Amino acid sequence: MALKETFENQGNFLFRYRGHIPIAFILLAIPFAFLNSTVDYFYINLILSLLFVSLGHLVRARTVGRRELHTSGRNRSQQVASRLNTKGWYSMVRHPLYFGNFLIWIGLAFFLGNWYLILIFCLLFWLYYERIMFAEEQFLERKFGSYFLAWAEQVPAFFPNYKKFQAPENAFSWRIVFKNEYPGVISTMTSFLFLLILKRTAANNVIAFELTDLYFALFILLFGLTFKFLKRKTKVFFEMD
Repeated sequence: MALKETFENQGNFLFRYRGHIPIAFILLAIPFAFLNSTVDYFYINLILSLLFVSLGHLVRARTVGRRELHTSGRNRSQQVASRLNTKGWYSMVRHPLYFGNFLIWIGLAFFLGNWYLILIFCLLFWLYYERIMFAEEQFLERKFGSYFLAWAEQVPAFFPNYKKFQAPENAFSWRIVFKNEYPGVISTMTSFLFLLILKRTAANNVIAFELTDLYFALFILLFGLTFKFLKRKTKVFFEMD
């Protein structure tokens, strides 16, 4: 099999299981929390973490909330696209959702405060998503041909070029954002809670829970159940992509 086909097959496989990245990140974080290389500046780490995580979710929200409906941004388990996104964040970077993911997870890594973990995570993230981006672009090139190639030639793959911004025609929709993004927010909050407990456990050499952890966990549960109810039992998100 040609290397090009191998990369595409690997990318399609990894694409289907990209939702497992939080689990992989947590497993990777556990041993690093107990290494002496951890430099603990709690409030600095917390500020950096919240900054990157917030920016990541903002990028995703702005991308999802103003993209065209029935386009490549809605695919979940396989490559899907009836039209090509080229406006809004897609006019600055070809994979804005993955760029947002990178900011979110690098922010969580900053909270743990281990520079080895941050560097290793950057490397693993790139190796993982490089294959996914390759597979997606192969699909889009076959479907849209010269239209995709002309867009890809002008727009960077991962790091945005803000000078190329073109405003999308459709209005921003918070309902589309909430419908599509609430699982990711839950994943981020759950990971943050786990890292908080892990950080406290590593510092005290004993598993350490506090009452605030329970309150946070209950909030996450209530948040998730609320949006699942709205999505499945009401028409708040009816026929929204």
